[in-house]
Amino acid sequence: MDDAPALALAPCAVLPEHQGRGAGSAAIRAGLDAVRDLDENLVIVLGHADYYPRFGCHPGLPVRRAEAPDDTFLALPLATSHPTPTGLVR
Repeated sequence: MDDAPALALAPCAVLPEHQGRGAGSAAIRAGLDAVRDLDENLVIVLGHADYYPRFGCHPGLPVRRAEAPDDTFLALPLATSHPTPTGLVR
């Protein structure tokens, strides 16, 4: 983000025949828990605007990506002990 590294949660995909059983949600929660254990304070995700907010991800933070529509570029601040990074994601 700008000149600093940032963590990204890649879009999660589950084969259609296995969807609706919680596998994707479990993978995302496990990934976010691992990030919290690292004391990171921001995760960004380019993904479905109706899916990722259930994990606390939302648009509207001062984080942006030039090529992404605002409703699909989401962020999740994690640690309140330091300021949330801001800037352009490349």
